[in-house]
Amino acid sequence: MLAVLIALVPVIVYIDVTILSDRMSEESLTEFLHNALLFVSIAFVVTGAFKYALARGYLLLVATFFLCLFIRECDALFDNIWQGFWIIPALSVLTVGIALVYRNRGTLTEPLLRHFETRPATFIYIGVLLLLIFTRLFGTGSLWEAVMGSSYSSSYKTAIQEGLELMSYTLIAYGSFISYIGRFGLSHSQKSRIDASQDV
Repeated sequence: MLAVLIALVPVIVYIDVTILSDRMSEESLTEFLHNALLFVSIAFVVTGAFKYALARGYLLLVATFFLCLFIRECDALFDNIWQGFWIIPALSVLTVGIALVYRNRGTLTEPLLRHFETRPATFIYIGVLLLLIFTRLFGTGSLWEAVMGSSYSSSYKTAIQEGLELMSYTLIAYGSFISYIGRFGLSHSQKSRIDASQDV
């Protein structure tokens, strides 16, 4: 399934720049899928935070981070209010998220370490590293100016960067899905304790 999802990334970019004749604008299919995949990731993590009380602090932290990313991805929408307005809802979400994580700080460190050791978490963290570091560096205009010389066009750089971001979000969404299926690293004994507490 992951191989198919990753193989679809260049197909989506190709559809955008050829069939839809879109140069990676904010209304492109690629940008839409950025938001859709991130929303799906948030849904899995938030559902997990409600369902698994023993990992609630950690999952709320991840959900806060993802939601801030989602708001940043929707910056064009917020720019209709004024340029850079996205920072206000992002800071609001960050403030509320940190407060909720603090209230559940007893379920932060151990669940984080348990999840970090699992295979599903690897997909999430690799996706995040690709998104925050690799796509920013590899999508730098000066790099592609040096590679392409006089043939440089920002549309090439944008297509490459947006495609890499789509792959990053694909990995994050896939990792979130299989993490949810795997109870975010909670053992069966911990799951039984959660179910018992919910029955009471």
